[in-house]
Amino acid sequence: MKHHRLLSILVIALLSVPFLTGCGPKNVKVSEKSYSLDMASNSFKAGQITFSITNDATDQAHEFVIFKTDLPEDQLPLNSDGDVDENGQGVSHIDEVEDIQPGETKELSVNLEPGNYVAICNMPGHYTQGMHFAFSVK
Repeated sequence: MKHHRLLSILVIALLSVPFLTGCGPKNVKVSEKSYSLDMASNSFKAGQITFSITNDATDQAHEFVIFKTDLPEDQLPLNSDGDVDENGQGVSHIDEVEDIQPGETKELSVNLEPGNYVAICNMPGHYTQGMHFAFSVK
């Protein structure tokens, strides 16, 4: 009887580990509007993160681009068109989702290491009009 009870406690403890350590995938809701980009939090634990990006605008498509960078979110390098240079100095392009139509939701799953990040919409003129969001991964 003691072994059965011990086994039950062990099973419960093992099943609880993912909830205690937070090592399961993280889901982050993102709202894009003309011209803002918002997330519920600006700090996440390192590992697999799935961004669920909804274009809440009614007038135009957006995109969602993630960079690892220590630059301030509003000072990323620009190209000659005034959009973010995705290969510019001080930014490391992680991944992106393009062509998110009004009312549409798309997902992006990435494995993020500790550091500082900026998410932007890099459609022409959108970044400079405020479509950026800084977040950190610990």
